[in-house]
Amino acid sequence: MFVNSKTHRILCSVVTATIMTAIISFTLTAVNSGLHAFPYVTWFRSWIIAFLLVFTISFFLPKFVIRHVSRIIKVKE
Repeated sequence: MFVNSKTHRILCSVVTATIMTAIISFTLTAVNSGLHAFPYVTWFRSWIIAFLLVFTISFFLPKFVIRHVSRIIKVKE
């Protein structure tokens, strides 16, 4: 499947955010409440909140970082 670079960037952000937030929110929920009485509703709610935050950040932060780092550090060609 061929997509343009903007679509590719959005898809990469969605997949990365989904994996990262699922692992982190599951781990934190399991550590805080234990696996024997794991609250799936609580985990799902925290995952949704984390996903929205991480997706937004992972979409906009790289451009911001690259722009500001490029002002300080020049790439040798």
